[in-house]
Amino acid sequence: MVISAEEFRRLSGDATGQLLVEALQASPHREIDIEPERAAMPVRNIDL
Repeated sequence: MVISAEEFRRLSGDATGQLLVEALQASPHREIDIEPERAAMPVRNIDL
């Protein structure tokens, strides 16, 4: 099936991110603090 981009947008709704926000807010694990580990990255010298 082929539909126009306009029809696809109409059928799929606006991509506002609201559904993702609502899903995260409904999570039973909301109080878990996610802090990614930071790795020290080597820095190389460059000639300017």
